[in-house]
Amino acid sequence: MSSCLDLREYQDDPNMASIMGKIFSGKSGYKAVIERKKETLKCPKCGKILEGNEKFCPECGQKVK
Repeated sequence: MSSCLDLREYQDDPNMASIMGKIFSGKSGYKAVIERKKETLKCPKCGKILEGNEKFCPECGQKVK
């Protein structure tokens, strides 16, 4: 049995961190480390990797969403 629930909206909730720590370690008070993946933005036209604050691609000039 598996679940497709997206729990990212709860990742900053201290109660959720406490619950997950208890589940993972079996110990009360254990603080789980939540690793956050930084998404890489690419230009849709040329594929250049962007920093994320550009409105236009510096390589080809394509508008970035």
